[in-house]
Amino acid sequence: MLNPRIMALMKAHKREKGAVKLAEEYLEAVFEILRQRNGRVRPVDVARALNVAPSTVKKVIIRLREMGYVRYEPYKLLELTDEGLAKVEKLKRRHDSLSRLFQTLGMDVMTAEVEAELMEHSLSDRSTLLFEALEQVLRENDEVGRLVRESVKSRMAVYE
Repeated sequence: MLNPRIMALMKAHKREKGAVKLAEEYLEAVFEILRQRNGRVRPVDVARALNVAPSTVKKVIIRLREMGYVRYEPYKLLELTDEGLAKVEKLKRRHDSLSRLFQTLGMDVMTAEVEAELMEHSLSDRSTLLFEALEQVLRENDEVGRLVRESVKSRMAVYE
């Protein structure tokens, strides 16, 4: 009989086919560039944004196309499918819930954004709901929020 911690490690670290987390990061980059450039994005734009080789981007874009998230033909612009847009919206919800929680706890905006980016691809829908509820409680209850921020601040002094 495996102990609960070993069982949790096995479940949490199961291998996902096709490097799903990497594909999600590229999908987010496509979305953000589309927003910034009024719906116009090329693979080279993604390569520049993520500081990777265009050949790497092309491989991931083909994987995203196979997953049904983008429409892409060589030498043409990228487009998100409805499924791709839904996936990005789900990722943004995870990201935003983490970033808001970190900011509510007293973290500066840029650090909160980076931390959220590091964590969002591993977060489940259930955890997202929990973090959203916690952030709401802290934001709506001034005294509780103040006490938690003070506790966090004293603990963070160790890292500064």
